Amino acid sequence: MQGTSSVIKAVAAWLLALMLTVAAAVVVIYFVNAKAYGADRHVESYLQKLADGEGGQALGLLNAQVPDANAALLDGDALRASVKGLQVHSIGAAEDVGGGRVEVAVDYAYGSAEETTRFVLENTGKRWFFFDTWDFVPSALPTVQVSAPSLREAALNGVRVTLPEGANTFAAFPLSRVAASYQSQYLAAPEQVTLVTAEGNPRLALEPEATKELVAKIDAGIREFLDSCTAADRLAPPGCPFYHLTNNRVEQPIRWSIADYPEVELTQAEGRWVLSPLRGTARVTATQVDLFSGDKSPLVAEEPFTFTASLRVDGDNVTLSPQVE
Repeated sequence: MQGTSSVIKAVAAWLLALMLTVAAAVVVIYFVNAKAYGADRHVESYLQKLADGEGGQALGLLNAQVPDANAALLDGDALRASVKGLQVHSIGAAEDVGGGRVEVAVDYAYGSAEETTRFVLENTGKRWFFFDTWDFVPSALPTVQVSAPSLREAALNGVRVTLPEGANTFAAFPLSRVAASYQSQYLAAPEQVTLVTAEGNPRLALEPEATKELVAKIDAGIREFLDSCTAADRLAPPGCPFYHLTNNRVEQPIRWSIADYPEVELTQAEGRWVLSPLRGTARVTATQVDLFSGDKSPLVAEEPFTFTASLRVDGDNVTLSPQVE
């Protein structure tokens, strides 16, 4: 009987050890499945591909289609720049949303700008009989529309892009940051920024402003035009905005000068630069003869004038065309 009792005790101990081993294995498999093969790990892998600038691999992981849009932000330097400064505060636990799908929320920020993006993933089977496999639910990449009616190009995350007809649409990865700006010798548009989530298609509107160099160039062009008018030895210089009317006969030489040059004021209308009406004062000096008495006297008069000018800014080319009625 003692032998039988010893065997029973040994078997019981062995069964207990086996049960503990199985239980430990189940626990290990559970935690490995959750930590190493969970849906949140799939999201982490996606974020790493963005940081590495591997747009093709990120696109494959995301299981997303590229919409009919410019792809300048989807690879290389532009992509790396789009996630530079990304601070991931948390990647939430997978929440069951039914149908074998889960939702993973990512809380993140770029500086003081905070946002939350939610990814939906679906269970696609098992790996090695125990571990879940997850894929992002197929979707289309969001887009960012950039508009600037008076521009034909801009910089997106430091990369030069075209804006045909003053606008363009760009595909972007969720969790990226898109910064649009423009800078040239004559025009500058302050940076506009948006954060891209998995939902919605944000818009960025650039509002270019004239630089000091552009105002100075226009001012120089206007002065050159008016100075050329003062060279005419006539009371009404042809093609010029000023003239002098008198009932007396005026002897030559007739000398004109500009007492007050117009101030340059620029506005935008329908994507074009428009000069406000140009107002100034011209001074004429000569000798006039009274037609009745024949007496001569100095002619000194100031004549206010107004004219307009059309303006075209195309890159580094500025075209100014005075228009005198």
